[in-house]
This record gives sequence, C-alpha cells and structure tokens, in this order.
Amino acid sequence: MEEKKKFQIKDLIITALMVLCSQVLYRVLSFLFISPYTMLLAVPIWSIIGAIAYFLVPVKTKNPWMILLFCVLTSIIGFYPPYIISCIFAGIIAMLIARTKGVGNYKGLTIGYMIFCVLAGFGGMYVPFLFYADQTLKSYEKMFGSEYLGTLTKIVSPMTTGMMLILIAICGLIGAVISKKLLKKHFEKAGMI
Repeated sequence: MEEKKKFQIKDLIITALMVLCSQVLYRVLSFLFISPYTMLLAVPIWSIIGAIAYFLVPVKTKNPWMILLFCVLTSIIGFYPPYIISCIFAGIIAMLIARTKGVGNYKGLTIGYMIFCVLAGFGGMYVPFLFYADQTLKSYEKMFGSEYLGTLTKIVSPMTTGMMLILIAICGLIGAVISKKLLKKHFEKAGMI
C-alpha cells in the first residue's frame, strides 16, 4: 500500500472517531473495577477489543502521523501525566515503525500496537502503584473501601506488574491478529480500505 504524503482533513476525522470508539470500549470495561482481581484485567481485555480502532487509523488514512495522533489524543483523554508521557512515547515509536516498514505492513503495525498497549498499561495502571503508592492507595480506599484496597495491595507488586505487562503484550498481539482478519475479511472485501 502506498502512503499518502499529503495531509487530509478526513484523516483527522477518522482518527478522532477511532479514538472515541477506543475510549467508549474502555469505558464499557469499567464494570471490571468491581473487584481488584478483575480490575487488573481491564487493560489486557481492552488490548484485544481496542485493536480494531487502532488498526483502522493507518489502514484508512495511509498516514503514519495519524498513528501518533491517535496515541496523543488517547493519552490526553486520560488526564494523567505518566499515562500521557507513556502514550506519546509509544505513539512516536509506532509512527516511526510505520514510516520505516510501511503503513500497510501488518507486522510493523502489530509491533507498534503491542508497544502502545504495554506503555499505556504501564503508564496508566501500574505507575500509580509502583511510584505513587501512598497517594494511589488513599485514592482507591476513598473510592472502593478498605477491603478492596487490602486485596489490591496484596496483588499489586513489581512481579505482578511484570506479569501483567507480558499479558498485555500477548493480548495486544491477539487483538492485532483478530483486527487483521477482520480488516481483510470485511473491510477489504467491501472495498472500504
């Protein structure tokens, strides 16, 4: 696939709509916060179901810069500095991979997506517990109660974080594979990409 060199307004619209779709999917997963055990699964599950929104951006726009824009807009919605920094850094890497490998190269897009998922998960879910533990724990105790907090502090550790980041990468890969199949089966056949 040939990359578009010219900026187009429709690329911005497509990217913004995909960010919105991605965020709606994540908000739907907020029911997982009912338990500390299921809360940890929110990002891995989102890595699977949110992949289609991510992949539609480069496939529809043919512009690697829109991958960076997707990551930046996603991060700003989070309103949390470590999450914003992680997502922007991931967006830069994903955009550079797409520019190098080609915006239509699914292997490159998959690697970029996995990096995005892992860094977004790290910045959004694990940085608060690893580096801002006291503030985060007090905040969670106010929101969910002391029993929830007690369970959460038992299960969140540097080792758990490492295992969860590996799980997020695996789920990102699964989401990428599913997205590639969906794009080829439905969107390409319909002539939408």
